[in-house]
Amino acid sequence: MVGKLKRTVFKHFFQVGMATTIGILFLWSCSSKNTTELHKIEHIIVIGVDGMSPDGIQKAETPMLDTMIVNGAATMYARSVFPSSSSPNWASMLMGADTEHHGITSNAWQKHDHKLPPVVVTEEGTFPTIFTLYKDQTPEAHVGAIYDWDDFGRLFEKTDVAFDINGDHEDGTTTDAVAYIKEHRPNFTFVHLDHVDHAGHSMGHGSSGYYTSVAKADSLISEIVDATKEVGIFEKTMFIVASDHGGLGYGHGGESPAEMTVPFILYGAGIKKGYTIEETVYQFDNASTVAYAAGLEQPQSWIGRPVKGAFIGNEKPVIRYKKKEMISAPRILPSTGHFTPAGGVFRADSAKVEMQNPNNDGTIHFTLDATEPTVESEVYGLSFYLGRTTVVKAAVFMENESQSTVSEGNFRLIPETKPAPVMYEVFHGDKMERLPEFKVLSPVFKGKVDDFSHVGILGNTARKEQVALVMESHLEIDYSGKYTFFINSDDGSKLYVNGLLLADNDGNHGVLERSGSLDLEKGKHLIRVEFYNGGGGYHLDVRYKGPNVPKQIIPSNKLYTKAN
Repeated sequence: MVGKLKRTVFKHFFQVGMATTIGILFLWSCSSKNTTELHKIEHIIVIGVDGMSPDGIQKAETPMLDTMIVNGAATMYARSVFPSSSSPNWASMLMGADTEHHGITSNAWQKHDHKLPPVVVTEEGTFPTIFTLYKDQTPEAHVGAIYDWDDFGRLFEKTDVAFDINGDHEDGTTTDAVAYIKEHRPNFTFVHLDHVDHAGHSMGHGSSGYYTSVAKADSLISEIVDATKEVGIFEKTMFIVASDHGGLGYGHGGESPAEMTVPFILYGAGIKKGYTIEETVYQFDNASTVAYAAGLEQPQSWIGRPVKGAFIGNEKPVIRYKKKEMISAPRILPSTGHFTPAGGVFRADSAKVEMQNPNNDGTIHFTLDATEPTVESEVYGLSFYLGRTTVVKAAVFMENESQSTVSEGNFRLIPETKPAPVMYEVFHGDKMERLPEFKVLSPVFKGKVDDFSHVGILGNTARKEQVALVMESHLEIDYSGKYTFFINSDDGSKLYVNGLLLADNDGNHGVLERSGSLDLEKGKHLIRVEFYNGGGGYHLDVRYKGPNVPKQIIPSNKLYTKAN
């Protein structure tokens, strides 16, 4: 009986043990391929191209990037962090975390001069970067940073890298990177190119000059890839090509998809060929993906996730919630630029409205009362005229559903004989990073315009940078109640109502909106706007909403130079 019991117990444990062993072997067999592929990755090169948008890759001549996409893994829908300016995004790319974690919230950030401290710090007092992980976990690794933009170097500790060089423009930076790769065969290299961003600021995103700069970036990336082939490490090298932000018009830093959407491309050792990355990719996932490929442990303070689905041997993730595909929004004409609604100021009794559907299909539905258009709204057919200040909204509908974002037009009519109601003064400064102290400055000239905008002022002056404006007018309020004012600017601005600071939008940044609310009685109220542009693109507009007033650009017919 005892022998039978022993045999039964042995048989039971043998079966359990075999099942466990088989399970372990099965798990090992499932993961061994991935582990093997990761072991093939001995070198990682991240190439960050400042200001390179998906649109730039799609429309410029980019044979190297096209090869990487076809023979690697890519998405054109990666997301920047906010604000969509350089320092916050390069920091997030290096630090595996968002702005509220590492505290680099603007281009004005300095290690010992900032508002928001990082949530955790290294011994050097900064948030841990991917360079820090290499230094702490694989100190024998050779790690280098070669960058075109001077301020990139302040985002990491120099003691964390073996090689640190501030290159000479894009050509010199690439030459330095190629020489570094050939001499040291580094384990991790971060290369930063800045010229595409300069093209966006000087010639405009989407311009022929901008696309030419993207094509040049492609040729420089090709030089870096060729360097790995020349020294025999190409087959063991994984490449990441990414960008900090896109752009709109001559600037960036705002919330538009054109500014917030960036490319993310994986290519080379360990990466699937022809893999479309459908999972969400955020800026801070870049560092996590490098750490995963290098076998480094990610710190708890990071929030990034490696893009595992792009690696050979890993299953494609199940995507339950997917991005909604949108068609192009209708165009309302006349256009007023990238950051303000269509329409504009018309010194006439009426204004012509035209709309265009840029899609091959669909119907435009629109409203004239600032409400969101529905399938029940009026269908656009032919151009028409407006006889009063009006907010127009339109969207493209297909199969009785809106398939586009909503386009907006603010048409502001003003009598031909009415004097320009907004008084302004222009000031010149030097090294402005915030609004100047206007009391100690003298205006270089004065004038009057129709609304609170840079249009008609900066557009007609020889100096566009290191320039500031002060604008004042009296706004007529028809109904007492709570009003909200919005100031939208690049760079900084402030808005005062009756001497009260209502919206503070100061500092260097892309097009960014700030707002404030207060109760106003019926009558006229003094509006003061202060604005400056330190450099690059610029923009200013002021909007409001209140009782019986939908959100809109403050209309010129409600503005007066005097209170009485």
